[in-house]
Amino acid sequence: MARKRRFTQGGYVYHACNRGSRKGVLFESYEDYEGYLKLMEAARAKFRMRVVAYCLMLTHLHFLLWPRDSQSLVRFMHWLTTTHAKRFHRLRGSVGTGAVYQSRYFSRPISEDRRFFTALRYVEQNAFAAGLVDRAEDWPWGSAWNGSPPSPFVIDESPLPRPVNWLDILNDPLTVRRK
Repeated sequence: MARKRRFTQGGYVYHACNRGSRKGVLFESYEDYEGYLKLMEAARAKFRMRVVAYCLMLTHLHFLLWPRDSQSLVRFMHWLTTTHAKRFHRLRGSVGTGAVYQSRYFSRPISEDRRFFTALRYVEQNAFAAGLVDRAEDWPWGSAWNGSPPSPFVIDESPLPRPVNWLDILNDPLTVRRK
């Protein structure tokens, strides 16, 4: 049975995410994360996608994407996840052993300013909320990172600017949903 075609309207920001098959590990090493950031850059250039925020976790990933047209998001995510899955299997010698991702990615449009900031906070707080770092900006595999060296992946301009006290908001214990 064929899958339903996805429709995403350009101009909206979307929260997109995916997780490893059976909650399996997607990134085992520094090189895995770095390689994924390079794939993100290639996908962004290929499909002219604006990446507003991201967080790569051990078993899952989150994006805030701002497509320019109705096909960009679908093409970006398809290319990124299939290319990553092929690379994942090739590097581990596990070609033909099963799915890397649990299913197709999930995406939801964000239509209100308030929801945009809620989703942005959720994405950039992810590692902090999971207890992996003491502060959100300490996670090197997310867009909140402000350590050294700088991230090789630079996010795109957001449709709404982050407040000046954004890092304080991310690190406020009252806004964190502990996992």
